[in-house]
Amino acid sequence: MRLELPGSFTLKFVLVLMSMLALTLSFGQSEDLAQNYFDQGEYEKAEAIYAKLHRNNPGHQNWLLGYVETLEALEKVEKAESVLKQYLAQVGEYPNIQVELGYLYQKQKDSIAAYRYYQEAISQVEARPGFVYAVGNTFQKYGLLDLAVKAYETAQRIEPRNNNALELAKIYGEQSRYQEMFDNYMNLIMDNPSYFGILNRNFSQYITENSDDEANQALRRVLLQRNQKQPSIIYNQMLSWLFVQQEDYSKAFAQEKAIFQRSESRSLNRLIDLALIAKENDHLSSAKEILEFAVSNAASQRELRSAERELLLIKRRLAQAEDYDKIEVAYANFLAKIGRDRDSFLIQKDFAEFLAFQKKEIGKAQEQIDIIKAQDLYQQQVAELKLLEADLNVQQSRFNQALLLYTQVEKLIPNSDLAREAKFKVAKTSYFTGDFDWALTQLKVLKTSAAQLTSNNALELSLLIKDNSQEDTTRTDLKLVAQADLLQFQNKPEQALDILEKVLEDYKSPSIVDEVLLRIANLHLAKAEIDKALPFLQRIVEDYNDKILADDAKFLLGKLYMDQLDEPEKAKLYFETLIFNHPDSIYFVEARNRFRKLRGDQIQ
Repeated sequence: MRLELPGSFTLKFVLVLMSMLALTLSFGQSEDLAQNYFDQGEYEKAEAIYAKLHRNNPGHQNWLLGYVETLEALEKVEKAESVLKQYLAQVGEYPNIQVELGYLYQKQKDSIAAYRYYQEAISQVEARPGFVYAVGNTFQKYGLLDLAVKAYETAQRIEPRNNNALELAKIYGEQSRYQEMFDNYMNLIMDNPSYFGILNRNFSQYITENSDDEANQALRRVLLQRNQKQPSIIYNQMLSWLFVQQEDYSKAFAQEKAIFQRSESRSLNRLIDLALIAKENDHLSSAKEILEFAVSNAASQRELRSAERELLLIKRRLAQAEDYDKIEVAYANFLAKIGRDRDSFLIQKDFAEFLAFQKKEIGKAQEQIDIIKAQDLYQQQVAELKLLEADLNVQQSRFNQALLLYTQVEKLIPNSDLAREAKFKVAKTSYFTGDFDWALTQLKVLKTSAAQLTSNNALELSLLIKDNSQEDTTRTDLKLVAQADLLQFQNKPEQALDILEKVLEDYKSPSIVDEVLLRIANLHLAKAEIDKALPFLQRIVEDYNDKILADDAKFLLGKLYMDQLDEPEKAKLYFETLIFNHPDSIYFVEARNRFRKLRGDQIQ
């Protein structure tokens, strides 16, 4: 049987519901208005609204606290005290409100009354541990960290199942009690190891690159002590993480070896990842040592390919010219061992690049490309190979063949990052050959590219062409700079330097000068001639501070003084001026991190 409600009853119900909703919305808007008045310092108006809200709903704590805060701002302390006491007497003895009243007394220098209410709040936590979060948060709000700790420790003692380790750890961190902080974090992680991925963000607030910092020492001590008492692979993983933050890759490697040897899966993934981090931070000898271990312990063809490939890339970066023949033999032997197919494509391509760009034997490189082309490749691999072959054609000034191959890449995998790179190289090749207008046409599309690097490169080249086509309509200087850029791409740095120095002596377009200065500086830096590079970079900063390359020069100078010349104060100055004068620079984030590091900040 279905109950039918009379129409008049239904109408009344809807009207009541609508009026309740309107009242709720009205209260919400009133609270926002009161807060707005308070923020603007119009305390009398804020008081009037909060008083009405509190009167209509005396149990609503947000309105109570807003009212009390406004009364305090108006120096109506006795009224604020009366409102809080009335709440405790009529609504209930909520311990967080007792803390609020205690803090009101503390601000009036009545430490005895303040202490009494604080202790009452903690006593209530002892009776009902569930109150601890409200009480702890209120103590923390007012910076009463010792009392917050006491509240959480009390609740933990009474009800151990309610884990307050996270809250305690955060407070201990604020108090610089690092040993206790990390102990609490470790309790959480040992209960659930997956927490480490979340909690290491908290660790990063305190851990720095300096192994002597107090927090670093505390974490290391906690992990070693726990590992001695009850060994666990988690402690090795966290010690490895700590050593990576300190850029001590040898110690991290020792931990990763221990993890590898104790792991059932015997996976090399963590070791290879560590090697890549070391490589990225230019710790090449550590990366090489790690990869050599990985190669000798590879249990599968996939792991062997991955480790050996990275090892060969490291050896190439460490090699001198006299080592090149050995590296060529190493590539040939390894490919003979693992076979040539689509699975070894990257190593084969690396080999061709090594022959072309490091050993400068383009004929041999082309032979390798021809061998790879004959294999059954994925379409992406075909495109990558065409891109490399096109680069080799540019190396040999065979521009038409290069342009044809770049265009084929665009058509082969359209709308991909590789296609956008190919389009940029079409523009760059046109620029090399002096066809500046066609280069601009290609660059116009790329300036809005989703790929940040391609977009930045396109913008820089576009600005170079445009800026130096207005002052010098014959584009004489631009043609010479393009010629120098081509020579540099073709591994002919000395010839490139000769042309750039001549442009600097007799330029027709003043806007080209900072471009030339930066190129000369980079050519010297490529040969580790720092003393020769510095004057050109400093000239950009001094004479062309309002030009587009000023941030490049400042960033390079900061890095050189920080990493190479050991003059931190000079480095700090260049990073600081970049931060304040070039907020849109692509170097902004790294410059800020380096500046903070030099200043001694803890980097999060």
